[in-house]
Amino acid sequence: MKIKVCLDAGHFGKYNRSPANKSYYESDMVWKLHLFLKEQLEAYGISVITTRGNQEKDKGLYERGAASKGCNIFISLHSNAIGNSVNDKVDYPVAYVLLNGRADHIGLKLAKVVEEIIGTKQSGRTATRRGSNGEYYGVLRGANAVGTPALILEHSFHTHSAVTNWLLKDENLKKLAEAEAACIAEHFGIKKSKAEDTDEKKAAFKFKPYLVQVTINDLNIRTGPGTNHNTLGKHTGKGVFTIVEEAEGKGATKWGLLKAYSDKKNGWIALDFAKKI
Repeated sequence: MKIKVCLDAGHFGKYNRSPANKSYYESDMVWKLHLFLKEQLEAYGISVITTRGNQEKDKGLYERGAASKGCNIFISLHSNAIGNSVNDKVDYPVAYVLLNGRADHIGLKLAKVVEEIIGTKQSGRTATRRGSNGEYYGVLRGANAVGTPALILEHSFHTHSAVTNWLLKDENLKKLAEAEAACIAEHFGIKKSKAEDTDEKKAAFKFKPYLVQVTINDLNIRTGPGTNHNTLGKHTGKGVFTIVEEAEGKGATKWGLLKAYSDKKNGWIALDFAKKI
């Protein structure tokens, strides 16, 4: 039977700003992380659904949990907080799990993964919280009502300066996603096939075209990557181009190959004079 995971980006819009770094919003971090984690899980052949299709729109807590009906697990992604001020003493990751114990094992394993990847000083752990209606947290109550093992995974504290700055970097969120996906896959006894692993490695080395905007008014387009190559033309104005290849050359640290610049001939520009979009 194919494993199915329901991922919940814990907050919407611009929510829970960090007192340690004003650039950080919990809602932004968990939105990125849940998309990275979705991609990583799908690489294992795991089916993934999400509770939101849009970061700007909210949904009820119970509704989000109940959306996991038919899934093998529901995971709501968050970062924690101690009050409204900076606290650099508390940094433990925690998984809030169901009162019935159905998510204890995977919850602890994921909390330990977060501990290892972020490098927190305090140990990852699990916890429960009881409310007047059973589960205190609405998303867990909703998931439990439809029979889904569920947890809320707190990625340490955004009231901690070092943790907040770490979570602001996309490359770190990708590390978390990769490790968490591996943990989830292992929990369900899933391994990547050799073919999938090879395709992933090939994709990592494949150049991905990107857009740049020219930052000067007059820019030479050359036949090769360097000022020693002939000029193919000159672009006037700060236009936008697609870079399909990069190379080292004389006259600039890096040069970019433009897609079909003139008469279907590709031309090179110095990337010192262009900004990646």
